[in-house]
Amino acid sequence: MGTAGKPPAQPEPASVAAARKLHLLLRSRDLRPALEYLSSLPSPLTLLPNHALNALLRALAAAGRVRAATDLFRRIPAPTAHSFNSLLAALLRRGRGRAANAVLAAFLRSPRATPDAATLNTLLHGLSTASPRPSPPALVRLFRFLPETYAFAPDAISYNSLLSALCRAGDLHAARKLFDKMRVGEKDCKASVSPNVITYTTMIKAYCVRGLADEALAVFNMMSADGVAPNRITYNTMIQGFCEAGRMELVKGLLETDSFKPDTCTFNTLMAAHCGEGRVKEAMEVFGQMAELRVSRDSASYSTVIRALCDNREFVKAEALVDELLEKEVLTKRGGCVPLIAAYNPVFVYLCENGKAKKARVLFGQLLDRRSKVDFAAFKTLILGHCKEGDFEEGYQLVLSMLKRDLVPDDECYIAIVEGFSQKGRMKVAWEALHRMLNSGLRPSTSTFHSVLLGLLKKEGCAKEAADLIEIMLERKIRQNLDLSTNTIDALFKSNLNDRAYKIITSLYDQGYYIKMEKLIGDLCEEKKFTEAAELTLFSLQKRHDLGVSVSSTVLDGLCATGRASDAFRLFYELIESGNSSGAVEPRSLVALRHALDEDGKKKEADFVAKQMRRAAARIREMV
Repeated sequence: MGTAGKPPAQPEPASVAAARKLHLLLRSRDLRPALEYLSSLPSPLTLLPNHALNALLRALAAAGRVRAATDLFRRIPAPTAHSFNSLLAALLRRGRGRAANAVLAAFLRSPRATPDAATLNTLLHGLSTASPRPSPPALVRLFRFLPETYAFAPDAISYNSLLSALCRAGDLHAARKLFDKMRVGEKDCKASVSPNVITYTTMIKAYCVRGLADEALAVFNMMSADGVAPNRITYNTMIQGFCEAGRMELVKGLLETDSFKPDTCTFNTLMAAHCGEGRVKEAMEVFGQMAELRVSRDSASYSTVIRALCDNREFVKAEALVDELLEKEVLTKRGGCVPLIAAYNPVFVYLCENGKAKKARVLFGQLLDRRSKVDFAAFKTLILGHCKEGDFEEGYQLVLSMLKRDLVPDDECYIAIVEGFSQKGRMKVAWEALHRMLNSGLRPSTSTFHSVLLGLLKKEGCAKEAADLIEIMLERKIRQNLDLSTNTIDALFKSNLNDRAYKIITSLYDQGYYIKMEKLIGDLCEEKKFTEAAELTLFSLQKRHDLGVSVSSTVLDGLCATGRASDAFRLFYELIESGNSSGAVEPRSLVALRHALDEDGKKKEADFVAKQMRRAAARIREMV
């Protein structure tokens, strides 16, 4: 009753409803529903309000969909500076400098363009890390142009970005000039920006990179005098720079500073410096101090001393640290720097050379789980180590793991796997590994081909794989072995792969190779495969290969005995047509052939055989 006089609720405008739904869909990390919804709208660019389109643009840029984001940017009626900055950062992160410049030019041409300090900061950072880098004067001009043209004041990030860009470009003089202006204040700027801890640390790092330890220390002293407190990054930057410059007395002074508490990075830097100079004992002392001071050891802590111990031939101590590393599961802990697989290569070599490939594999697996940069040498060491211990299955799994990571195992890795599986009689896996080797563009030795082929022929049910290998060898001009080729054909016939057998025989002869045809035909006859034997006999006639009287007679006898008189007559006729006399067949075989033809009612053919028999008898009488 109380709502009787209340007017009905007005329906929500279509643009508001569409914007609300799009914003809701954009909360998901998966942009597909939002894009599908966008494509379902009749005219999204006119229906959706500007804030919704800008939200979509930022989402596309954040997801790395720079092409879609760029296309949308060019079609939005009024892109905001926030959206433009998101797109610009995405383009520069992916090294799309030319596209970034085009988008910037298009944005600045717009009468409603409002670049701000964030735009300037994005440009300075992105351009200074791009390739090729702009010149320092160009960076300074950009730094002046945008604020003056669009009336905004650079902030602390802007100044620090320019300072960092100048340092990256190698113009230490221009960087120091800007640094000094920041300290005294730029009179021609609307707002003075004082240097902060990032400013000082950037300048200190620039001097350290150049090996100018005294200049870096001078900036550090300025920092204290100006009342800016150094942070952990400042101290670690200086310690690394002083170590690299060999100024250990300066390092000692910093470590004695009450305001600085060394962390994992500090100790890792010190250990690396000692190891670099061959002072393994001192590095181990620093490693021990970490435990005493309860500073956590990360992968870099262990890898540095483990490698140094291996280089110093102290393998027992190195292995003990590996055991500790695995026991404490240091590598499984997230955070910190990603460990380098290559740093552990010396201990991999030691473990694999001493029958401890499984331990090396556990360590290697944990490094891979941390997405460490893959290393060919480490893979190869472990593959050969497992093969040496007879664990060819694990070795092959590592080969497959390499291939998934676009690393190509070399000949030595593949040969170890192929020969290992061959020795164990696992020929199908050996053949598979050999096939992968060939697909990788590698060329095994002829003996490897022959070894695998021999193993396949010894294994029941591998006739097809043997045939595949023969064909690959022919294609790659690998020398054939007479016995192996003959045995492959024999295996194909026994497996009832007759068409494949005929095809390979033809290919062999076309490339100038032969097989032991007499043996093969004899084996077929023993297995009562007289039709196949006849086909090979006819093939031999075409190749002018004289098989001898006994072979032809055996085939004829078999055909007659199995009710194939017509096939027998065709073979006999071809023997005559090929230039052979009737003496190419034993007289008893001709008698059997004539009788078989008579029984089949083939009188004309029987008379022909009888006529040839009489001619043969006449020739014998003449000879007598």
